[in-house]
Amino acid sequence: MVNLYQLMIFVAAGERGSFSAAAEEFKLTQPGVSQHIRGLEDTYKVKLFNRNGPRIELTEAGRRLMEAARPLIAQALLLEEAFNAGLGEVRGRINITYTRSTAAALYILPELLSQFHRRYDAVRFSLTQTGEDTALEKLQDRETHLALLSRPPRQKSIETLLLYSDELVLVLPPTHPWNGTQVSLADLKGQPFLLRASGSETRRRTEIVLRAAGLSPNDLNVVAEIDSPEGIILAAEHGLGLGFASQVIARQFAYNGQVGYAQVRLAGPSSEPGFDLTREIFLGRLVAPGIERPPSLERLWDFLRLHLEQPGLL
Repeated sequence: MVNLYQLMIFVAAGERGSFSAAAEEFKLTQPGVSQHIRGLEDTYKVKLFNRNGPRIELTEAGRRLMEAARPLIAQALLLEEAFNAGLGEVRGRINITYTRSTAAALYILPELLSQFHRRYDAVRFSLTQTGEDTALEKLQDRETHLALLSRPPRQKSIETLLLYSDELVLVLPPTHPWNGTQVSLADLKGQPFLLRASGSETRRRTEIVLRAAGLSPNDLNVVAEIDSPEGIILAAEHGLGLGFASQVIARQFAYNGQVGYAQVRLAGPSSEPGFDLTREIFLGRLVAPGIERPPSLERLWDFLRLHLEQPGLL
């Protein structure tokens, strides 16, 4: 007979690639996790993981069991949530996926989740970063309940809420004379510049607006390429240079006096998609026919929609 608890531990270990991470999630010891995995291997007479020191990898049998276990666990959790909701108690775990391009939402979303949690304190949250191309896939494959998206998806099976609008600003050392002003892209020539790493949405938009002004990153005095907005901000704080970052994030650091920032004046209109320093972040969920959603997710979605569409009511 299948042991659902063992399957949940197995899936956690497989997704995280670590027995210790699964042990932390289930509040077990690492030997305890190993014992549960051995129990599954004994039950099915297969090897589920290849072990390489602290790292583990699923075997072919392990991958097949993972594919079968995920929907089974989801249905079991849905049953438990629905039963508890029928008794008047909303509980469960809501999984939220984000990417590097949508990580600025982590400066917005926790406040909303905190307000929701004060009403439904038996609900738990899991926020996990994934690759730029996989957030939507995880949503469609039902591996996450919600995904933060940098643009509305074309799929009609995905419903979205506009979480917030953001703008890229030029982050500066706190005593820089441009702090609180508006500058042009041409002003950046000769300035020590902090460039986001390739592949980020900020880098893509930076290159588009520079092209519209007849410039490229090669025309700037790039002193560093940095992989995260927080890295740009910390480098600016210590005087390494200037760089583009989310205003949502920059405002948090500017409030504490760590950095300043300036608005950037663009060089006329452009027909190129993405010629804009403003951006929108959406929260998406799967609404395909036949999809059953946990009561906790329904309550959270209704709460967020009311807050975002009519702020001040909650």
